[in-house]
Amino acid sequence: MIARVLVLLFVALSVQAAEQKVLRIPFIAAETNFDPAFTADLYSNNVIDEILEPPLTYDMLARPAKLKPQTLEAMPEITEGGRLYTLRIKKGIYFADDAVFKGTKRELVAQDYIFAIQRLVDPKMASPNLWMVDGKIEGLDALRDKAKKEGRLDYDAPISGLKVLDRYTLQIHLTKPDYNFLYILALGTLGAQCREVVEHYGSDIGAHPIGTGPFMLKEWKRSSKIVLERNPNFREVYYEAEPAADDAEGQRILAEMKGKRLPAVDRVEIYIIEESQPRWLAFLNSELEWINQPYEFKSTVLPGDKLAPWAVKRGLKWFPSVEASVTYVYYNMKDPVWGGYTPEKVALRRAVGLGYDIQTEINLVRNGTAIEAVSPIPPGVLGYDASFNLGRSYDPAKAKALLDMFGYVDKDGDGWRDLPDGKPLIYEYASAPSQLERQFLELRKKSIEALGIRVETIIAKWPDLRKRSKLGKLQSWFLAWNGDFPDGENFYQLLYGPNCGSSNDGCFQFPEFDRLYEQAAAIPPTEAEARKKIYQQMARIVAAYQPWSVNVHRKRNDLTQPWVLGWRKNPFLHEAMRYADIDLEIRAKYMK
Repeated sequence: MIARVLVLLFVALSVQAAEQKVLRIPFIAAETNFDPAFTADLYSNNVIDEILEPPLTYDMLARPAKLKPQTLEAMPEITEGGRLYTLRIKKGIYFADDAVFKGTKRELVAQDYIFAIQRLVDPKMASPNLWMVDGKIEGLDALRDKAKKEGRLDYDAPISGLKVLDRYTLQIHLTKPDYNFLYILALGTLGAQCREVVEHYGSDIGAHPIGTGPFMLKEWKRSSKIVLERNPNFREVYYEAEPAADDAEGQRILAEMKGKRLPAVDRVEIYIIEESQPRWLAFLNSELEWINQPYEFKSTVLPGDKLAPWAVKRGLKWFPSVEASVTYVYYNMKDPVWGGYTPEKVALRRAVGLGYDIQTEINLVRNGTAIEAVSPIPPGVLGYDASFNLGRSYDPAKAKALLDMFGYVDKDGDGWRDLPDGKPLIYEYASAPSQLERQFLELRKKSIEALGIRVETIIAKWPDLRKRSKLGKLQSWFLAWNGDFPDGENFYQLLYGPNCGSSNDGCFQFPEFDRLYEQAAAIPPTEAEARKKIYQQMARIVAAYQPWSVNVHRKRNDLTQPWVLGWRKNPFLHEAMRYADIDLEIRAKYMK
């Protein structure tokens, strides 16, 4: 009898061990927290996307990007010419267990989405994600304005544009036609949230995200390690995708995964590894499942843009792509030196842009893994114009001539240019302390000083710089924006005037630009070319006034271990951890 029990125990333990699949991935910068109303950085959102669920999501393998229902029975019904959205939620979707629920199962209902939207307009949150709903939903701005006067938001007050028709049906009435609101409904920031959970944890809700998604937050060591575990309450969802017929890679991945229940892994371990070398070594040592190839080591694994023989022998998988992203330097348009719209201010910003050799950055620092940007919109996003040309982007002689013409000359003989009124002209460059960031810093500092402009540096961790930026306390900052959805609106909202104080860090406010932004949103998807023409006009305004110096669109060289199945980078699903699987037999073979 004892022997039989021991055998059964051994079998049970063996099965448990065989089923344990752990996905280990790196973040190159630290998270902030996991409150979607509070945070707007990529790394925090990568985690939020796996815990909280918005109504819509993207097909994992479809190219171009394709929306599909996530918690809804079907795609939203859009009526009234793009103003009224009706969402019908699937029954039987439950939140992960939490002590707040006192042992009962908490079902997802329409009100949970209203609560998530309300939190974005709560003045106490000062949400950087306000742009997603600001001015868009009837009655929502009035609720926010009232809250500002009274010092608190009334979460029980009726909102004319947000109506619960029944427990599972929500209607959203917009202030004006906006067909791109579909994309907003696919953002993790609008993931359903329980009011009782948020009220229970209060200011610490960022450490206690409770959602209906495939994973739960199990462990969090700030700026070091994040652990997610499978949510046992997650409903039955199976791997389904629609890659194009001529997408051989997508078809192969679909064949690997079709019909498998998600999430495919039991646990995700995320390590914050800011420096490139330890991150690359961890991947080589099989301590990480995937990595976006660090620029510095590209030649060792991708000589001539082909997998090296050793990498082929090892079974590494390579997924090259161009990110739906843009890197740029924004200028604080309220800064007394670098902001403003007058000719001399525009000339100052333009001169700095002309003095920077982007091709050197691409070739020297990025090792060829980028293409030069001429407008904010990247390839693969509606509004991208490959023919848009501003002439030579690097022209230091012209840059110096511009500075001379507008009176930015050395007035006191110290070797540095001064302002037209004789005060010192100083460029403040903010940078994180990583080795890669220091390379960008040195290159940009060298180019600006070559124009005769003194540079002072601000070195701080990325989350700290982010806070200063949102408070308008940086003169400028070198940033990247990874697209949330495949329409130019998602990039131009960073320059939309009413978003000053949320996503528009530089507070660029230009009436004609704002008018075009609003005009584009009202154009239905069937008239994409009309919207594209408007985005091209907006690109010319950005080029004329230089609130940004656009930099590059980054290339990615994602590498995965041979035992990773079902995954390739989706431009709008962030890390898409739920779709990855681990073949334990293959892993065991390579780990011998």
